[in-house]
Amino acid sequence: MERSKLRYLVLFVIIMAFMCFLLAPALAHVPTFEEGGTSPETASLIEDPAKSRVLYGQLPGEDIRYYSFEMGEGERISLGLIVPVEEDHVYVPDLILMGPGLPDEGEAPEKLEVPEGYGTKVFTGTEPESATYEGFTPSAFYSLVRADLQAPENGTYYVAVSSVEGEGNYGVVLGYKERFSLTEWVSIPLNQIRTYRWEGQSLPFIFIPFGITLAAGILVILRKKEDASGFKPAHWAGTFAGLFFLGTGLSLIFQMLYSLSRSSYSPEIVITIFLALAGTGLGVTALVLSLRDERYGKKLTLKRFYFLILGILGLLLWAGLFIGPIFAFEAAVLPWGKKR
Repeated sequence: MERSKLRYLVLFVIIMAFMCFLLAPALAHVPTFEEGGTSPETASLIEDPAKSRVLYGQLPGEDIRYYSFEMGEGERISLGLIVPVEEDHVYVPDLILMGPGLPDEGEAPEKLEVPEGYGTKVFTGTEPESATYEGFTPSAFYSLVRADLQAPENGTYYVAVSSVEGEGNYGVVLGYKERFSLTEWVSIPLNQIRTYRWEGQSLPFIFIPFGITLAAGILVILRKKEDASGFKPAHWAGTFAGLFFLGTGLSLIFQMLYSLSRSSYSPEIVITIFLALAGTGLGVTALVLSLRDERYGKKLTLKRFYFLILGILGLLLWAGLFIGPIFAFEAAVLPWGKKR
């Protein structure tokens, strides 16, 4: 590949990263794994309830899980309840809001602990006609409850999840302002895996695309390179960075097809395809750089710079499961060969 084409490829990936930053704050929820407390006294405290997030948890038996947050009078309370798609049945728990000044609405379960002077508003879970597709993870889920109201008084509010159906996984959707901290953004790949596990996927199923990509890539490279012993540590680091980036692209398409097989069509597939193309672009760029024979001088300096950029973009675009970016950073500093 000519140098100009390589530069265009790097520029293409950078533009995709910028577009991703424009899309994500407007469309994505922050995934949070909070099991919730077993009573109002032990409720999981949620800071900044206006921040959009999904609180993933599991309801054991007929127990109730509690979350708490502070609200001011007139502030907006945005709530939702989701469950994973299961083949045999739809798990349908209920969502309950408790707070000062709330009128009692709906039939609360007998086990519900209500603070003195609080009202309870019961949102009965309703099975939808079809599952919803989410493009960033990607995943499929049933949306059982959506509610939007204003806090009638200042104070501590509680959200509880209850079910008479027994054990099951749920997600409480809270907030309406989509924003990420840098740590939350970078940790998305780990939370993707935890979300797939929440859906019921096994670890071997989740990592099938990465295994296929790594195995196929190594076989092709060993066959193409007659003298694989000439590969220096930096070559292998760059190669594995590329393969892990490519694995991310394949994994996203794999999860997209799996989720669409259990949900209805959604325009958010464009987001998934976009992220998959970004991972693929990073992978192709890393592999091209690794297989080129620039081992000294200004060309090598530029190659190291490219790998540094690829590592940073890999973190920001959730590509490579952290392993790909680490390999890219190693390729930026490890020796590529003897100086001439």
